[in-house]
Amino acid sequence: MRAVTVSAPETPEAAAPGGAPAPPTEPAPDASDALRIKWYRRFHVRLTAAQGGVVFLVLTVMAAVFYQLGYHAELTGLQGRLRATVATLALHVDVPAIAALDPAGEPNSPEVRALYQRFKAVAGTDKDISTIYLLRKTADPGRLRFVIDYANSGDAGRPGQLYDASKLPKMREGLEQVAVESQLWGDEFGLSLSGYAPLKLPSGESVGLVGVDVDAVRVRKMSQRVLTTTLALYGVAGLMLVLLAFWTGRRIRGPLAEINAAAARIAAGDFVGRAHIARKDEFGLVARHFDTIAASLQERDFIRDTFGRYVSAEVARRVLGDRTMAALGGEEREATILFSDIQGYSTMNEKVDPHEMIDVLNSYLGAMNEVIDAHEGVVIEFVGDAILCVFNTPNDVNEHAQRAVRCALAMRERLATLNAEWIHTRVGEVWRESGYSELMTRVGIHTGTVVAGNIGSRTRMKYGVLGDVVNVAARLEQLNKQLQTSILFSQATWERLDGDLKARVVPQGKHAVRGREAGVEVYAL
Repeated sequence: MRAVTVSAPETPEAAAPGGAPAPPTEPAPDASDALRIKWYRRFHVRLTAAQGGVVFLVLTVMAAVFYQLGYHAELTGLQGRLRATVATLALHVDVPAIAALDPAGEPNSPEVRALYQRFKAVAGTDKDISTIYLLRKTADPGRLRFVIDYANSGDAGRPGQLYDASKLPKMREGLEQVAVESQLWGDEFGLSLSGYAPLKLPSGESVGLVGVDVDAVRVRKMSQRVLTTTLALYGVAGLMLVLLAFWTGRRIRGPLAEINAAAARIAAGDFVGRAHIARKDEFGLVARHFDTIAASLQERDFIRDTFGRYVSAEVARRVLGDRTMAALGGEEREATILFSDIQGYSTMNEKVDPHEMIDVLNSYLGAMNEVIDAHEGVVIEFVGDAILCVFNTPNDVNEHAQRAVRCALAMRERLATLNAEWIHTRVGEVWRESGYSELMTRVGIHTGTVVAGNIGSRTRMKYGVLGDVVNVAARLEQLNKQLQTSILFSQATWERLDGDLKARVVPQGKHAVRGREAGVEVYAL
C-alpha cells in the first residue's frame, strides 16, 4: 500500500508558508494610503510650512525694521535739509531792519519785499517746501506775529496776524536756537513738518524766527516710497521662499513616495521591488538600507516557501516565527488525529506508469492539503498515498474534533470531483479493471492527548506527534476495510461533536484494535 514515497505537492496553496493568516486587526497598508493622507498632514507640507513660517516671520520682522530704519533715515535727511535751509535763510535776514518795522506789518517795505522774493526763490528750488515765513516776538511769550508768510499752496498768514505758539515747544525753542520738529504738527494752516531758526540782534537778543514747513503730503509720500520699497523687497523674498519651498517639497516628496511605495509592496508580500533612489544624501542612504532589507525579506520568503514544501505550512510559520520551536522536545496537548489512505493504491501502482501515477498522486495530495488547510488542520507528513494530519497543534483550534470530522467529509466530496476528472485516464481504467468504480479513501479519526514537538537530532529533525492517539487513528483507518466504511472515528471524537453531526452518525459497536487491550467504540458517517 505504501510502496511509493513522495514529497508534499508543489501546488501554490500547499506550499504557501504560514497557512491561513489570522484576520488582521486593521487593513494592511498599501501605496494608495499616501494619497488618502490629508494634505496638511503630509510630512513635506508640514516641514515646508514650519520652515516657511519661521522664514516669513523673520522676513516680516526684517521688513518692519527695514521700514522703520528707512523711514527714520528719510526723516532724518529731511530734518537735516530743513535745519540747513532755515539756518541759511536766517543768516540773510537784516535783523535790525526787521526789528524796526511796525508790529502791525509793513508788507511793502523794501526789506519785506526782498525777503519775500528770497523766500519764493528758495521754495521754488525745493519742491518739498510748502511754506516759508518770518515771525516776530510779542509781549506774550506764547504768541508771535507774522511779518512774511510765503505759501506754495493753501492759506498764508497776513502781515501783522498773530499766531498761537503756546502748544508748539519746538517753535518757542526756535526763538533761541535752530530747532526741527520730530513729528507732524497741525494748525489752522494744515499738517506739516517744520524747522525754525532764531533772528537775533548783535546784542544777542532774539526778536523772532524764520520757519520752513514741509507739507504732510510730502512726508506721507516719503513714507509711502519707503513702504513700497520695503514691500517690493518683501515680495521678492517671499516669492523666492515659495520657489525654495516648492523645490524642497519636491526633493522630499519624491523619495518619500518611492520609499512608501516600496514599503507598501513589502506589506503586500511583494519583496521583489526596490526603491532605487540614486541619491547621496540621507534619503539615498535610507533607500539603500531599505533595498537591503527587501532583499533579506525576499531571501527569507524564499527559505520559508521552500521550507513550507517539506513540512506543514503552519509548522514552517511557527518555526520561522518562534525560534524556540526549532529546539528538540515536545509538549502534551489534546488533539485530534486524522489518518487517510487510498484504497487499492498498491494494485494501481503496479499497473500504472510511475510518472503518470505520481502526477495523479500529487494532484490528489494537493487537493486534500487544500481541504485540510481550510479546516485549520496541519499535515504532519505524507507517507506514500497516506496523509497524517493533526488538529489543535501546533496551532490552537477550537472544536478540533468537530473540525476533523467535517474535514473528512470535505475530503470525500473533493475526491468525488477528482474522480470525475480522472474517469477517462489510464488510472480510471485501472480502477475499473481492479473492480473499483472510482478512487476511494479510508479515514480514521481519534481524539486524545498527544506529545507534539520536534523529533530527531540537532542536525536533522521533523515536527511530529506521538502517542496512542496516533496508533488508534491509523488502526481505525484500516478497520474501514473490515466494516466496509470510509470514515470511522472513536467515541472520544464522537463525544465532542455537535447535534448536527451526531445525527449523521452510524454506531459500529466496539471493536478490538491492535496494540490496545480494551476495545474501541467506533462510529461511521
